[in-house]
Amino acid sequence: MTDEEQAADGLWSRFRDIAMALRRLQDFNFSAEGGEGRFTDRWLDGLARDAGALSSVGRELVLRAFRVGADAVNFEILTRLREEEGVALSHLARATGLPQFTVSERVNDLVQVGLAVRVLEQDAVRATALTRGFLGTVGGIERRLAAMIRERLPGLIAP
Repeated sequence: MTDEEQAADGLWSRFRDIAMALRRLQDFNFSAEGGEGRFTDRWLDGLARDAGALSSVGRELVLRAFRVGADAVNFEILTRLREEEGVALSHLARATGLPQFTVSERVNDLVQVGLAVRVLEQDAVRATALTRGFLGTVGGIERRLAAMIRERLPGLIAP
């Protein structure tokens, strides 16, 4: 599976979780008799029929994940997650030099976009398919750029 496919698979999981939560929400009766579920049904049905809306939702999920993951500290956290099955928050705090509370909040941001999963019993964090796809995509771009710089820099600095 390519990095892009792995990232898309991870984002699909995030979208599926959101959609399932909305479906469960429709089972609760928050309004007058007979009004339950209308918002969720209409929203999901409308989304399924609207290619533009689907594209917009997909773009939003991708850009949010990249925005959160591209933060320098968050990126460092993600690289640590790739190296181990589960990483304790205390280890991430030491690695980043930040208080554990701050690391916990950053991890919450990563979880929100699907780039990490909290393991509450162990006060730890682990990578997701999206984490691996995101890091692979960034790494691929980084390697290509480094090769271009290595190849083209001598021509820039030559007299």
